[in-house]
Amino acid sequence: MEEMSLEYKLNRITGKIIIYGAHLVALECCRFLISNGKRNHIVGFAVTDTRDNPTDLEGFQVKEIGEYAGQYQACTVIMAMPEKYHKSVESHARSKGFQNFEKVSLEEMSVLKGRELIGEWQKDAGYSFVLEESSHDPTWLNVRETAGMTGRYYKFPTLFYKDTGDVLRETERCDLREQYQRSLGQYRNLHEMVKDSRVSAAGPAADMMKIYMALSKRDSAKIVLDTCHAWICPLHLGERNAEEQTSCLYDDVGESIADKNRLLAEMTGAYWIWKNVSGIAYKGLCHYRRHFVISEKEILAMEQNGIDAVLTTARYAPYGVGNMFLAETPVKKAVFASLFQAIHRCTPEDEESFRDYMRSCFYYPNNMAVARNDIYDAYCQWIFPILFQMLDIDLETGYGHTGDRHIAYAAELLTSYFFVKHKDKYCIAVTDYDFYM
Repeated sequence: MEEMSLEYKLNRITGKIIIYGAHLVALECCRFLISNGKRNHIVGFAVTDTRDNPTDLEGFQVKEIGEYAGQYQACTVIMAMPEKYHKSVESHARSKGFQNFEKVSLEEMSVLKGRELIGEWQKDAGYSFVLEESSHDPTWLNVRETAGMTGRYYKFPTLFYKDTGDVLRETERCDLREQYQRSLGQYRNLHEMVKDSRVSAAGPAADMMKIYMALSKRDSAKIVLDTCHAWICPLHLGERNAEEQTSCLYDDVGESIADKNRLLAEMTGAYWIWKNVSGIAYKGLCHYRRHFVISEKEILAMEQNGIDAVLTTARYAPYGVGNMFLAETPVKKAVFASLFQAIHRCTPEDEESFRDYMRSCFYYPNNMAVARNDIYDAYCQWIFPILFQMLDIDLETGYGHTGDRHIAYAAELLTSYFFVKHKDKYCIAVTDYDFYM
């Protein structure tokens, strides 16, 4: 129903429109308006600061919001961006004299675009791959390699920097199975691997596995902690105020880098797990809105099936992982440069293979990983020197963008690469995550 409400919200606008935002949500919002006959309604794109933003999108200029004040103050301002920015952006626009607003979130736009993508795919019966809605995360589609195939699938992005038709044609040109095998190695679905297992592990799943659920003060009100499985341990990230006391664990105790949470996001939780959690067979990290789809029986059967790590179902990235991240996240070219420089300084033997990986078409998303205790520690021992080196390079270069979470986005590439580089050594299984909108 939410995508219908978004469609209704956008189609009911009759006057002039300013699209506030200059990234994927705003771009796709603009494309939707154009496809529904509203090109002449669009005045242009607005941003709070034009630095590091494009100068034009879809033939419209990108300007600082104040430049539209006066002549266009009666326009409807569509705030097309992740929901967490809506409040501050609306406040800023109101300070410039704007009064009429519509909100478009990342999730809403993704669901609407996903439905449109399936419609476009259905128009051409010649595609060899299958697109379908995901029952676990409605903001991404599932893509299967061939019609009629069951079981094996990957995640397909709904928002693109490229034209939809181009993306579908690019996918048709890609041999998904061959590309997956080349990039990630053997495909192993967790549920298929353990479905016939006779569980012999003693004790409850929580004695075998601890998955720490990253959340912040901003997120706490949205979470019902008593609905979590016994193996999920809420972990509050970042330094807390004296009055903040909940039943959660906090990553500012023990050996900690909680003071870097604004820069590293959920990776301060990964560091805490590395340094403070031991004596458990498997440990890992999930997010308050993203939980691994895994059952108690499957957890208890993991060791006897030789599973070393569980990662989220791989995402297909048309045109390559590196190109997608540059175009679709706040990771700018300067961040890529510092990422490669940090790898060169810390682990030069990975430099060339990491470049090759950035040209591949699959990756494990979200910095979510569960692994045997020693493997999770090895992953952290490898990744954190690189992340800390990137922080040093930021200071050396005066990068200055402390609010764009670029280190956490870079970590997503590195997390995926770590398991890719060990694809022939570790038995890696994949499962979906449930996304709570």
